[in-house]
Amino acid sequence: MTAPPNCAIHYIPEAYQGDKRGVVGRQSAGAGFLDALIRHGGVDRLYGVTNDARHAAEFRARIGAVDPAMAATVLDPFDAPAIGRAGCLFTPGPLIAESAWMRRFGGERSYSLCGITHSVATERVIRSIRDVMVAPTQCWDALICTSQAARAVIGRILEVWTDYLASRGFAVGPQPVRLPVIPLGVHVDDFVRDAAAAERGAALRQRLGVEPDDVVLLHFGRLDFRSKSHPTPLFRAVDLARHRHRRSRLHLLMVGQFADALNAHEFRVAQHLYCPSVPVHWIDGADTELARAGWTAADIFVSLSDNVQESFGMTPVEAMAAGLPAVVSDWNGYRETVVDGETGIRIPTMSAPAGAGIDLADDHAQHRFDHFTLIAHTAQSTAVDIDACAEAIARLAGDAALRRRMGEAGRRRADTIYDWRHIIAAYQALWQDLAASRSRAAALGERRAGQHTVHPDYPDLFALFAGHAGALLDDDMIVGWADADAPYGVRRSRLLQIDLFSDPVTLDQPAIDRLVDSLAAGPRRVGDVAADIGPADRARLQRSLLRLYKFGILRIGSRP
Repeated sequence: MTAPPNCAIHYIPEAYQGDKRGVVGRQSAGAGFLDALIRHGGVDRLYGVTNDARHAAEFRARIGAVDPAMAATVLDPFDAPAIGRAGCLFTPGPLIAESAWMRRFGGERSYSLCGITHSVATERVIRSIRDVMVAPTQCWDALICTSQAARAVIGRILEVWTDYLASRGFAVGPQPVRLPVIPLGVHVDDFVRDAAAAERGAALRQRLGVEPDDVVLLHFGRLDFRSKSHPTPLFRAVDLARHRHRRSRLHLLMVGQFADALNAHEFRVAQHLYCPSVPVHWIDGADTELARAGWTAADIFVSLSDNVQESFGMTPVEAMAAGLPAVVSDWNGYRETVVDGETGIRIPTMSAPAGAGIDLADDHAQHRFDHFTLIAHTAQSTAVDIDACAEAIARLAGDAALRRRMGEAGRRRADTIYDWRHIIAAYQALWQDLAASRSRAAALGERRAGQHTVHPDYPDLFALFAGHAGALLDDDMIVGWADADAPYGVRRSRLLQIDLFSDPVTLDQPAIDRLVDSLAAGPRRVGDVAADIGPADRARLQRSLLRLYKFGILRIGSRP
């Protein structure tokens, strides 16, 4: 029976911590991926890649906490054969260019690379996409896009750089890295509305003073106007919906963690200013049990994302898994997860046209403000239709049957598309396909060992500065003793530390002694000496001969 496709995981602990205070979406997604690979991957061993002893211990503990029977093996980042046995190196972000250079030490065919996009708005990520164009990436590598929206952004980044390089006279071929679209996943069973979950939700409603016929709207996620969503449109829409729907009282449940004190203050002030007619309840997202109860305490999920930092959006999928109809902005990955009119209602959005952000980008490039300020400025000019949102909320609040139909449809959609068991299967199918390509496809810019260094930024200095010297050592040159007692000269050259500085990169001392003794009978061609040493140590021999020449032990010159 063929073993299921596996991968080696570039293990950075913070990328897989989904339960810490201040958690962000990529960390929740990383934790979900790792847990799902253990549960649904069908493999008997997981490989972690790190050279940090503490990270290695955390990797083993992390695997053991989910499945004590699962073997956990830690690999060195430069052990290409070992990573190759896993088949693929998975990185928890889009920085696969760095991994491609690292892989080159063992050869481009050693293994495949698989990265994943989360936010694609930061300059570091944009640079990483640019770097894919010049790194030794191959057609057996992939950068998973979590949404079509994210893939379109990556396509535009590559297009901009291709056009720029063409304007400089460079010919840029098609980018070999694959850009498959595979969404993030959820553990649907974690959101099942069983008796225990219903009891938690009922207890929370009672605690908040929610009557049986009241309708609870849930907003779930990090509370940050700079990088997630601005609260004003949400509060205004909810307040407006209250005036349109008078048959039952509305409540707004805000579950999440504030990014900082400014957000905590401004969100609460905005609540009183823009949503005075609806009770707003705040739950700290770090209180996982209480936050979890919000999914079954609620009747409708609402999220009006307006920020380019968002590229997929986990919470609408979690809402569908919880059986809640979703009222969301028609924005980025939301438009791919929530089916308008079936699992929820998407609210129209509008943003400024291309060109409206050039001055902002230039100011950011001059460090006049940081990345979060840039995306906050952009979000301030991204509008979500407040009136349409109010109408959608009022419609759902007044129609329990519609809420139930959409919630059930959402639950089915989450279970058949977004459960981690399906996502892991898609990952493994991709890894298998990449392995097949690696075995048959031609490589681009494959390194020729002995002729190229791994990375052009780290050149062979003898090649780079070849024009500095008046002559270069070659095989036809003659080498012989310069000192009448060369063996004594060798021993004397070992008395000073400054003369031994290059010992690690030259032939070892016994080999040096044999080399010098071999010249006692008279001078020889460099090429003949090299033949005695063998090709594996040729570079060390060349450096050794020049060092012995440098210290006056040997003489090297042209044939007389």
